Amino acid sequence: MEKQLEQLTALMMQQAEMVKQAQENSQRREERLSQILEHVVSQQEPSNHNTTTTSGAAATSSVASRQTKFPFGAAPALHLSFLSSLRKFDAWRHKFKGYMTLTKISSLSPAEQRAELVSVLNDEWTRILRYRIGVADDTELEPVLDAIKAYLRGERNVIVDRRDSYSRVQEPGETFDDFLCAVKEIANFCDFCESCIDNRLRDRIVVGTRDEEALKRMLEEKDLKLQSAINIFRASEDANVSSPVIRVSASHTLAKVSR
Repeated sequence: MEKQLEQLTALMMQQAEMVKQAQENSQRREERLSQILEHVVSQQEPSNHNTTTTSGAAATSSVASRQTKFPFGAAPALHLSFLSSLRKFDAWRHKFKGYMTLTKISSLSPAEQRAELVSVLNDEWTRILRYRIGVADDTELEPVLDAIKAYLRGERNVIVDRRDSYSRVQEPGETFDDFLCAVKEIANFCDFCESCIDNRLRDRIVVGTRDEEALKRMLEEKDLKLQSAINIFRASEDANVSSPVIRVSASHTLAKVSR
């Protein structure tokens, strides 16, 4: 038994060392990639002599190029895993858009932007882009992201998302704002038409609410709009939260007067 424990301990230590080395190798690769990209940008900057003789537009372009930075450690947090759902991809794309703004990737050439994207995709996504979706190597960044979204949309029937939308109700103890946020998120993947999305959201919160008093007030309006329904809900929820506090405060005041 002691011999087996020693072997198990040795294996665990060996595994921990392998994980540590893998993490160090990954960090070195990211730093090397950042250095290469910064070198590429620096090679595109004009010389000081040329800068003084260029027009104002060219000088502005030069300044934008010199401001491009590629922070270490930013890319690993943006990796897109192969098992990502359409909702997770949408959240990832929103973060990646902010990452592009911070690092000024949009000022690079399409090929360099594509290289930055590939660096945050795993091998499986790279294979899908090349062989299943068939995205050309010279495709610009936004069309590539649109192609990934279309692929994920095709992997999940939109009827499933609409079923989730139609069946979503306010959970016990769930605040109205949390409920509204969940309803909007689900509806974002239901491919509803832009002209009817507000009515869909309005109907969902009317049907799914647990606030009977707010529901009664909404049904009194003949032409209920989404924003009006939201205002009624929030006012009712605030009143329900504030009423007990006011009653307690009033009772304390009456007790003091009585004394």
